[in-house]
Amino acid sequence: MKYGQIVAAIDIGSEKIVAALANISAQGDINLIALVEKQSKGVKKGGIANIALVKHTVNAVLDELEADGSYQIHSIISSISGINIVGHNADGRIVIKSNHITKHNVLQAAMIARDVAVQEGRHLLHLLKQDIIVDNQHGIDDPIGLIGETLELHAHAITTTQTHYQNLLQVFSERDVDVESVVSAGLASALAVTMPEEKKLGVCVLDIGAGTTEITIIANNVVKHSEVIQIGGEAITSDVAFFMRSTTETADWAKQQVAIDFDYPLSDTLEIPGLSEASRSYPKYEIAEVIRDRCEDLIHIVMQKINRAGFESAFPAGFVICGGGAQLLGIETLLMHQSQLPVRRGEVELTINGKTVKACRYATLMGLFMCAYEEDYSSALTQRRKKGIIKSIVTSAKTVVQRLRQYF
Repeated sequence: MKYGQIVAAIDIGSEKIVAALANISAQGDINLIALVEKQSKGVKKGGIANIALVKHTVNAVLDELEADGSYQIHSIISSISGINIVGHNADGRIVIKSNHITKHNVLQAAMIARDVAVQEGRHLLHLLKQDIIVDNQHGIDDPIGLIGETLELHAHAITTTQTHYQNLLQVFSERDVDVESVVSAGLASALAVTMPEEKKLGVCVLDIGAGTTEITIIANNVVKHSEVIQIGGEAITSDVAFFMRSTTETADWAKQQVAIDFDYPLSDTLEIPGLSEASRSYPKYEIAEVIRDRCEDLIHIVMQKINRAGFESAFPAGFVICGGGAQLLGIETLLMHQSQLPVRRGEVELTINGKTVKACRYATLMGLFMCAYEEDYSSALTQRRKKGIIKSIVTSAKTVVQRLRQYF
């Protein structure tokens, strides 16, 4: 049996920076070799706020991955997140002059879609196929070689600002590491936590991070909509800290001790150390109310954004929630009540050294290892080849790779 190369991935978040090494088997299984997680410093709402601090943490994480000398990281896949990331649906249409559709024709249509979506000062992260239409016939899997007069590509583009993208690359500037691919954190999470039947029927993934919440809607197995909103778990922690007059560390611990869907008796309290006084007891129902109020605000904004985009009926399979904020006790019940849709927590399973862990907060990291399976025209249009990640999956993804190479 042949095995793929060792792949390195890093998720740079507002709360945690997590990196891992994995061997992707011939069957497409992701086998983690090592994982390192450290507190994030210098990242606010997904953006680089202090590059020196971020560099220091990233270097520490990568040094620890290489510590035993077994592996040296030469290339890496990195997540990117933040309020600068925007999703657009864009179309590209061309007239076929030679009747037979060629690879060049497909790229021409992709270039038109890109030009529609990418404005000056923006960087294209992803251009994901939604539909290919030949002479008004939808649902074409592979147009190359078909006879037709017109070719249309419907795609979903995900972009960020050039400065946001360049600042992320600067984080790795002190290391001899090639940033092989930069992947939207919301897209990576959605790939990791959704099931095939959900993606077919229609599902909305909410990646609730510390500084932002990323919305990704998938239906008919393609991304229909993506958006980032400026509220996440840090806002909830701040509210709890203000209410209890405590540190954010204490508030973060406290919010994990109560369930927002539970009717606590008045006598049920939580002992909290104060900032400049002796510890105090707070009724759990009051803490839960503070958390619930902010969660209701978040859900209201999410539903408002989805409705304004016109996708309120696009995901009958409901919501999948992931990220650190998805670990709040009772948030899935609240979202189910507010949306009247099914809701489940999207956990990913990691196995390292024989120990298996299920968690929501590693969704983005695991999704980074899965991105080779996505038909993404962005690399072809920017003349960049995803050598590292695509060559890491050598057998089970053979046909996928061949399909992708049609556009390279």
